[in-house]
Amino acid sequence: MSFTAPDTNQSDSVKVADLAGQLLIIEPIDYKTEIQTVHGVTDAVAVNIVNLDANNNRHDNVLFFNVALKNALRNKIGQKVLARIGQGTAKPGKSAPWILMDATGIPADIARANAYMSQAPAPSQPQAPVTPAAGGGGLTPEIAALLAQLGAKPV
Repeated sequence: MSFTAPDTNQSDSVKVADLAGQLLIIEPIDYKTEIQTVHGVTDAVAVNIVNLDANNNRHDNVLFFNVALKNALRNKIGQKVLARIGQGTAKPGKSAPWILMDATGIPADIARANAYMSQAPAPSQPQAPVTPAAGGGGLTPEIAALLAQLGAKPV
């Protein structure tokens, strides 16, 4: 039997340039600070991406270091962003930055994203055990289940 070593990098390896012009569902999952890179310490936004233009390929835990992408996604943690990646205007002596181009105003893009979302498997949510209150406590089974999901202890 042969074995292979695990990846030491826990993020998916897709380059922003590879996503240029593609219709994407981007889900920011975390904003990471003080990441040590070969260029020094910086921040990044971690995202999960579904590329609707590439057979719904999924890339998980991708780090975006680009300032414009970080700024566009930082306040969208936990939400789904429908966009295409494009390039902005270059400043003198610099490369054009990667930017997000809003796709929420394009009916065909929204239809494709909705079609994907309706067929995509829902993320599994752990179910909390239902613990009824001792002696009933006047709680309905529904209320007891809600309290159990919240981690509340019956009195």
